[in-house]
Amino acid sequence: TVKNTPSWNIHPYFSNHLDFIDIQLESPADSPNTDGCNPESCSDVNLIGIRFSVGDDCIAIKSGKFEMGMKYRRPTENMVVRNCFMNKGHGAVVLGSECSGGIRNLVVEQCYFYDTDRGLRIKTRRGRGESMVIDGVTFNNILMDHVRTPLVMNMYYFCDDDGKTEYV
Repeated sequence: TVKNTPSWNIHPYFSNHLDFIDIQLESPADSPNTDGCNPESCSDVNLIGIRFSVGDDCIAIKSGKFEMGMKYRRPTENMVVRNCFMNKGHGAVVLGSECSGGIRNLVVEQCYFYDTDRGLRIKTRRGRGESMVIDGVTFNNILMDHVRTPLVMNMYYFCDDDGKTEYV
C-alpha cells in the first residue's frame, strides 16, 4: 500500500519491463495532484490488480512535456492495465497531458471505474510536436459506474503559463 503521498504516488520514468501487481494506492479524494501511477516514457508496463482511490488521476500516462518529449521522442508503449479498480479519481485512465513523445499500444481491460469524474481522458495541446502520436489504444470489458463523463478529449488543454498563450 502507498498511502497519503504529497504528490504523485508512483512515477516511473524512462523505465522498461515494469510489473505493478496487487497493490493499493490511496489518497484523500480532495487531495490535489495525488495521481496514482504515472508511467512516463516507459515500455512494457503491466498494472494488474491495483486498487486506486486518489484525489487526482488514477493512471496518467505520460511521455514528456514539450522539450523532453521532442528531445528524446520516447513514447510510453506496450502497456497493459488489467483487473484494476479505480475509485474517486479525477480520471480513471488519462493519456497526457504531458505526452509529447506519444503513447502506443495500450490495452485497458476487465477494469471497474467507480465514482470517477472521467473514464478515458485524452488531454494535450498545440505545440506538443509531431511525435505526439497516440496509437493502438484498446479498451475491453470496462464497467463504469457513477462516472460523470465516460470519454473526453481535450486538444487545447491549458496547463502551465505557456498553456495560456494565444498559440495554444
